[in-house]
Amino acid sequence: MIESFFDSNLNRKAIAYFMEDLLASKYSLPAIEKNYERLTPDVKTSFPGKSLKASIDDMKPTSLGGIAPDIDLPDVDGNHLTLYSLRGKYVLVDFWASWCGPCRKEIPNLKMIYEKYKDRGFEIYSVSLDDKREAWITAIAELDLPWVHVSSLKGWDCPVAKRYHVTGIPKMFLLDPEGKIVAVDLRGEDLEKKVDSFFNNM
Repeated sequence: MIESFFDSNLNRKAIAYFMEDLLASKYSLPAIEKNYERLTPDVKTSFPGKSLKASIDDMKPTSLGGIAPDIDLPDVDGNHLTLYSLRGKYVLVDFWASWCGPCRKEIPNLKMIYEKYKDRGFEIYSVSLDDKREAWITAIAELDLPWVHVSSLKGWDCPVAKRYHVTGIPKMFLLDPEGKIVAVDLRGEDLEKKVDSFFNNM
């Protein structure tokens, strides 16, 4: 029904508003981008058309196939370890928080995968959305999490979370050694199988 609606309204400026609303509600970016290209020149050059194009360009780097933006936040000791410094490894970017129940539920699986592949070129880069330093550090110690941990300690106002369009946690992005996003939001057995596929084919 949505595709049919696109087909019959490609020459209307209002369709650009509709498409941008769909993007905000997590409609497929490739589908929106494909239909954006089909808009008439008048719609593309209109205010809503330009706004839609800006939204598409903003979301592409954090969508499947995009090159993940760099992250530069302090770790628990105040040192900075950027995401780009891990190029050459498969990296799981994990947005979480100490107070997040579903995040904690996934941790045994993450620990199992990490122990299995940490010496073969796999790393986890956890970005906490905590806003209390003590709670963050205590959770890392209690849960015995041996990978990279960084945080702005600004909670949901974390600029990195906003750049990655994180609206719920856990939120995970799996990157290849070149920094390209090869999977989003895999958990449990699905995440394990995906990571297994990288190293079992080496």
